[in-house]
Amino acid sequence: MKNYFLFILCFVSIKINAQTTAADSLVQIGEYQKAIENYQLDDDSDFKVARVYAQMGDVYAALDSYQKGFKIDSLSVQPRIEYARLALGNNDPVTAFNSLTSLLNDYPNNASYHYYMGKAHEDLSNDDAAISAFAKAVSLNSSYRAARVELVKILIKKRKFSEAIQNAQPALEIHSDDIKVNSLIAQAYLGAKRYDKAIEHFELLFSLGYDTEFNRKNLAWSYFYNGQWQLAIDNYELYNRDYEEGNSLVHFVMSQAYLKLGKLKLAQDYIERSIAFKTPELHQEYLQLAAVYARQEDYKNAFYATKKAKQEKKDSDFIGYQYALSGDYYFADKSKKLELYEEFIKQYPESSFQELANARAKDLRREIFLAAKK
Repeated sequence: MKNYFLFILCFVSIKINAQTTAADSLVQIGEYQKAIENYQLDDDSDFKVARVYAQMGDVYAALDSYQKGFKIDSLSVQPRIEYARLALGNNDPVTAFNSLTSLLNDYPNNASYHYYMGKAHEDLSNDDAAISAFAKAVSLNSSYRAARVELVKILIKKRKFSEAIQNAQPALEIHSDDIKVNSLIAQAYLGAKRYDKAIEHFELLFSLGYDTEFNRKNLAWSYFYNGQWQLAIDNYELYNRDYEEGNSLVHFVMSQAYLKLGKLKLAQDYIERSIAFKTPELHQEYLQLAAVYARQEDYKNAFYATKKAKQEKKDSDFIGYQYALSGDYYFADKSKKLELYEEFIKQYPESSFQELANARAKDLRREIFLAAKK
């Protein structure tokens, strides 16, 4: 009788193993529904069913199957991390967090678990905890690229540019042509206003064939703030040609670059384009146009351009003072000059330019008084 029972147990085990093997083979050839039907003949195959549902993209059925499996076996490690990753992909960071917390209690030095915990914290808008988790993953495995990339990204988001640069550099020591890491470190150098280094990495990205709108615009911006005016213009021209011809800010900066180079006609041309492209607030553009006119000693047009800037931004005391100042250059009549300063003094009583305006108004009153006595 004993041998008979052993025979039955062996027979059942062989049958179940055969069913499982057949189901595994069906998964390999993509016959997912048939594989599920075979797995379901075994009461202990919920995790395998869950994996098949996950491959089919049926996330909710997969999560349900994992939960059924946990009622039988709550300690198996692989299903727990699979469940957490699936929850993350399903925008359910709370479920992922709970699963990962349990895993980290059991395996505190597993870099991957810290990485996925960082993703959960990020989805929960807890950036500081995410930074700590990603940093821990990197400290446990310095070649963990995915964790390092996420760490650098969130440091840039938090404007911790020096830390971002410091954490990106080890990845470039492993793969100097890593496009993603070069893109991130270029952004970090840009944020840190280290424009020469930003240029180096943006140019490398272009040499690697990674020509994007973002990279072209920011390479031009970096050249501009690094004082390389012509290279800034050259890259903005490429940006205008390849991506967006009607960007008001690009034309505004190009006007500034041409002004720096002393090419006044082109500076005027590009600021007028900027004005044409931008609506409705144009105060910066009109101030730039006034600066171009002033460099040409065309004080009449400089005054009227500043007047337009003041109409666009009436609450700006800086523009108000520039308006009075441009009128001082333009008008020969000292009474008209004084009128503009008195208008400023009355309109912007709290302005930091009050002392300058009052001093100039005082001088004009004295000059008018002395002229009247002659």
